[in-house]
Amino acid sequence: MSALQKTRSGRHPAGHILLAGLFLVLAFACAVGHGPPVQAQIATSIPSPTLTSGTLGSEASWKTPWHVIDSGRDGPTVLITGGVHGNEPAGARAAEQIRHWPIQRGKLVVIPQVNRLGLAANIRWTPEHRNDRRRRDLNRSFPTAEHDETLTEHSGAIWDFVTQHQPDWLFDLHEGFDFHRVNSKSVGSSVIAFPGQRDFAERIRQSVNVELEPKHPFDLLAKSGPAVGSLARACGEQLGAASFIFETTFKDQPISMRTRQHRRMVSTALLSIGMIAQDCVDRIAPTPQSGITSVAVFDDSGANETKVLTVLDSRSDLLVRLVGRHDMCPAVLDQFDVLVFPGGSGSKQGKAIGPLRRDHVRQFVRDGGGIVGICAGAYLCSSHYSWSLDLMNAAVFNKTVEIPGKGRKSMWYRGPATDVDVELTDRAAEVLGVSGTKSIRYQNGPILSPGDDDSLPKYEPWAHFRTENGIYEPQENTMIGAPAIVFARYGQGRVLAISPHFESTAGQSDVIPRAVAHVGKR
Repeated sequence: MSALQKTRSGRHPAGHILLAGLFLVLAFACAVGHGPPVQAQIATSIPSPTLTSGTLGSEASWKTPWHVIDSGRDGPTVLITGGVHGNEPAGARAAEQIRHWPIQRGKLVVIPQVNRLGLAANIRWTPEHRNDRRRRDLNRSFPTAEHDETLTEHSGAIWDFVTQHQPDWLFDLHEGFDFHRVNSKSVGSSVIAFPGQRDFAERIRQSVNVELEPKHPFDLLAKSGPAVGSLARACGEQLGAASFIFETTFKDQPISMRTRQHRRMVSTALLSIGMIAQDCVDRIAPTPQSGITSVAVFDDSGANETKVLTVLDSRSDLLVRLVGRHDMCPAVLDQFDVLVFPGGSGSKQGKAIGPLRRDHVRQFVRDGGGIVGICAGAYLCSSHYSWSLDLMNAAVFNKTVEIPGKGRKSMWYRGPATDVDVELTDRAAEVLGVSGTKSIRYQNGPILSPGDDDSLPKYEPWAHFRTENGIYEPQENTMIGAPAIVFARYGQGRVLAISPHFESTAGQSDVIPRAVAHVGKR
C-alpha cells in the first residue's frame, strides 16, 4: 500500500486532503461575505506551535542546522529539505522562509541547508568528498533497495534524524541547470514523483504554471520516481513516505523567482494535506524581532545584487531576503523595513516592476518604508523617466547629443568603471560614518539635478562629486559639483539615492548597511 493510501500511523493522507478542502471552502465563504470569520473561529482552538532547533554533527565541519515546528494538533509529519546540492541556492532560501509559516496541524521538520558547506562554496558536491566520485554527491549517498547503509557520516546523521521523525511527506527542493522541456539532460522546472503519486504531483505542477506563467512550463516526471540514492527515494522506499522533488531552473532566472516557485509548490502541497489554512506563497520574512531590520534586495531583471547582498547578508542586525517583480505587492512589502535597488540597469528594473507594482513600492514608502537606491537604483528613485519610482523631484543628465564622427550618443554613459573623488557633507559623515573626500568606484551612476515636478519632495545633497569621468566633450564639467548622494523624505518614509558604488570600494562597504539602518527607522 502506498504512502498516499495509508501512512504508517494509520492516518489517511486522502483524509488530510478532504480536510484541506473544507478549510478552503470555509475560507472562501468568509472572503465573499457568506460565512463567519474562519480565522477567529479556529484561533481559539489551536494551541501555539512549539519550535525546537538544533544542529546535526555539531562538532563536525559539515554541521547542519534543523528546525521542528510542532502545531500541537494531530496531523501529518512533513519534512522539507533544501540545499542538498550546494550550487542550488533557491531551495535552501525557500526552506528557510517556509520554516516560519504558520502551521495549523501536524509537525513540520525543516533542514534548510543540508549541504551547508557546498552552498557556501557554490559547488554541487560536499566539499569534504569532492574528489571521491562515489561519495561526493550527497543526494546519491542514502539507503537504496540494494544496500541499507548511507555512504558518509554526513548522510548517516541526516538519515538517522529523518528516521527519528518518520515523515509522512517529504518535499525536497532542488534546481536544474537547464529547463527539462528544452534539454532532457536536466530535470530543471519539474515535479519528480513516484508513479503512484502522479495525481498529487500534477496538482503541484499546475499550480506553479498558473501563477507565474513561466517561459518554460514545469513538467511532471513520474515514470520511475526520484533517483536511486537520493533522500527522496530513500524516504519513499524505506519509510513509506509520500516523497517529491521540486526542481526549479537556475538558468536565466533570478533567485527570487525560483524561490517563489518553490514556495508556490510547497504552499499548494501543504494546503492540500491540511497543514496550513491559507496560501503562504507571500510569506517571506518571519515575525519582526527587536533590533533586527528586515531588508528586501531586488534581484530581478536589471539588478546586479551580488556585492550588495554579500555586504548585507552577513550582518547579524539585518534579516535579508531577495525579492523580484512578483514580490512587489503589499502582502510581501509590508514584511520589510527597507527595500534596496542595486546597480545594473535602472530601466530594466523599473520596467520589470511595471506601473501597478511601482505604485505598491511608492505606497510602501509613504507608509514608512525605506528605500536605498544604488547607481541604477538611484536612477530608479528619480522622477526623470516613465519607469521611475518618482520618489523625489530629481532630473538626470541624460540628453542625447550628435557627436562628430560617432553619431548620436546618450550622455548618461560616461565610460568604463573608474574611481572618482566624492566629498561627503557633515550630515553624511554623521549617518554613513565616512567624512572628507574619498575615492569611490563609479560606473555611470546618475548625475542628478532638481526636476520640474514640485509636487514631489526636494532632495538634500549629502555628498558631491569633486572629479569626473566622461568620454564626450559635452560631458565636461557636468559631473563636478553634482550630488553623489541625495536624501529625501517621501510620505512617512525615507529615501537614499547613491550614485557611486561604496559597496565595491575597498574599506567603504559599511556605508551600505548604515544607509539601510538610517532609512529603516520607521
